[in-house]
Amino acid sequence: MDFSTPANLLIAGVYYVLAGFLTFFSLFGLYTLIRYGKNSLLSLSVAVFYSIFFLKILADSYTTLKTIL
Repeated sequence: MDFSTPANLLIAGVYYVLAGFLTFFSLFGLYTLIRYGKNSLLSLSVAVFYSIFFLKILADSYTTLKTIL
């Protein structure tokens, strides 16, 4: 990634801030699901599935950011 121009720095900064917020709220949601779910096994399986799905989307978005910059 080329961070030599201010536009690239701005794009990367916005991406990292948004990814940080989404990750924080995702972790909070998973904690809430596991902690307060009625059925622990179902809650855990949904949390694992969501984590895999979220990490896949996050990796794809980072790859897109690298191609943009």
